[in-house]
Amino acid sequence: MREKCNRLTPCATCVARSTPQECKYAAPDTDRQAIAQAELIAGLRSRANQLRDQLGMARGMEIFEIDEHRDSPESDTEHEEEQQQQRHPQYAPIENANGEGSAKRREEDQLAELEVVYAALRWGTGATVEEVVRRIRRGEHLGDIAQGVELGMGPALRDGVVVLD
Repeated sequence: MREKCNRLTPCATCVARSTPQECKYAAPDTDRQAIAQAELIAGLRSRANQLRDQLGMARGMEIFEIDEHRDSPESDTEHEEEQQQQRHPQYAPIENANGEGSAKRREEDQLAELEVVYAALRWGTGATVEEVVRRIRRGEHLGDIAQGVELGMGPALRDGVVVLD
């Protein structure tokens, strides 16, 4: 059975045979750079998949929190609405004549926050992604993270640079 060369000089096969001086694998520098870049891209894809999984888990937690609040007493809901309004005054509840609508509005706001954070993770710079992940791991409220992303994205978005507060 023939063993493949792993593109190192000397290759692992020759080293295992204790004959590194007989290794005949020779690759031009451009090939070596392409190989290194391919390995780097594979590593970045792996990291992006990890972050997507973490975001999916965070989304699951947010959805779970939304469901929990639907079953909670009215006083808890009102208290949370006040906290939400203090943190994000632009998300004031809209109610119809029957007093309904604020729960739906809150759910829509949370989904909008998720979309903002997802966009930052998907299209943000490496520093932006690291900052968002750091804040998620720290347990910050998703709305606060989204607000930081929105504030930092303003005119800088055209340059492809996203800065969080």
